[in-house]
Amino acid sequence: MSIEDLKSLMEPGRVVEDQEVIRTYIDDWTGRYKGSTSAVTFPHSTDEVAKILSWCSTNQVRVVPQGGNTGMVGGSVPLNGELIISLRKMKNVSFSNTNRNQIVAEAGATLLEIQNLASGRGLMYGVDFAARDSATIGGTIATNAGGLNVLKYGTTRRQIVSVEAVTGTGKVIGNLNGLEKDNTGYHLPSLLCGSEGTLAIVTRAKLKLWPEPEETVTILFGFNTIEDAVNLTEDCMSTNTEIVACELFFQKGVDLVRDAYDLQPLWGNKNSIYLLCEFAGDSGISDRLSENILGEILQTHNSVLVATTDRERQRLWQYRELHTVAVSQKGIPLKLDVTIPLGNLPHFLDGIDTICGNINPLSLPYVFGHVADGNMHLNILQSEPNVAEMEEEILKFVVSLEGSISAEHGIGRAKAPYLHLQRNEHEISLFREMKKAFDPKGILNPDVIFLTCS
Repeated sequence: MSIEDLKSLMEPGRVVEDQEVIRTYIDDWTGRYKGSTSAVTFPHSTDEVAKILSWCSTNQVRVVPQGGNTGMVGGSVPLNGELIISLRKMKNVSFSNTNRNQIVAEAGATLLEIQNLASGRGLMYGVDFAARDSATIGGTIATNAGGLNVLKYGTTRRQIVSVEAVTGTGKVIGNLNGLEKDNTGYHLPSLLCGSEGTLAIVTRAKLKLWPEPEETVTILFGFNTIEDAVNLTEDCMSTNTEIVACELFFQKGVDLVRDAYDLQPLWGNKNSIYLLCEFAGDSGISDRLSENILGEILQTHNSVLVATTDRERQRLWQYRELHTVAVSQKGIPLKLDVTIPLGNLPHFLDGIDTICGNINPLSLPYVFGHVADGNMHLNILQSEPNVAEMEEEILKFVVSLEGSISAEHGIGRAKAPYLHLQRNEHEISLFREMKKAFDPKGILNPDVIFLTCS
């Protein structure tokens, strides 16, 4: 590979070889995956992405597309020296000219930038999570990110109306017509969303926006049994159409967060399980909540905090959203993002402690996540030296509970060896054929989702 040849095709400054600059692009956010590359490219348009990929395909140069590099499964790290295509310079965001409830975003725009623009018009984007200020829309599309509000608004796949992308051969595909009804063959937005950059690189997307709620109420409950927390979750989901989020976490995680950020204890630490529920909609939510099944619980339950102002709500959300950073401050965790059917959640929680303890008695598992859709984030500190064994046993256990080995962070490179636990040989073979159609030279994100055949 001659980087000089690539540089001659690009505007000055689009290809960077300075290892001091590159250093911030080759390791992932978790600290678990560390890669290397000779160069990082910074295209400013779809046409430049096409030019880069055409050259890479011709010269059989493998690439790793990268957005904010906030992934958890090694999907954006050049573990084998691949060329990085960073979309961070493609940050334009604007409202659609044909539909005031849609927004056009380039792949490098952050979630927060999209949220801020939408808010200025009294609208909102349906996906939200703690890394909103660094995660890019291209990355969230690549992994079909879910986050906090899946219960009401769905995953990223539900937000995408149209998409523009570049295949592994440098061909531009898709459109930005913004049509909700466009049944002209295969639906590229759905196909590319969740494909983790293995089929094509998404460069722009037209996204659906939702009305901003008039009122939001956040309620934190404390419990001492997981069954009570699950029962309340099911009650909220079945009786209230205004529920937006339902988050589960535990005292062990709260202790980490409090130590790191000097937060106040919750009810004198008398509870071991916490459920954070958020409701949003038209004005009068508090009155409506008092009329349904929650009304009696709010009046009789001893451990409950209700927040109606932004400041109060942010204070309650800290106990949940600071978990990821607080855990990482204690070491490099083994991160396993999984989905568990709600009815099997108690079995999962019991089993995780047993599996981790049997493999390494010193391991420290922390669980938290989006309980309403079953998405649990498992972070295990001190998983060494038997990381692979622990990972495999836990993922096998998840499948035995009719769950999924990946909820919203994708398969990446970390879980590629375990895809067969969830997908049969015919499905994986079909995946490979699909990749060949989009990327015949196999240059896009090799070893992501499934291991490349040697």
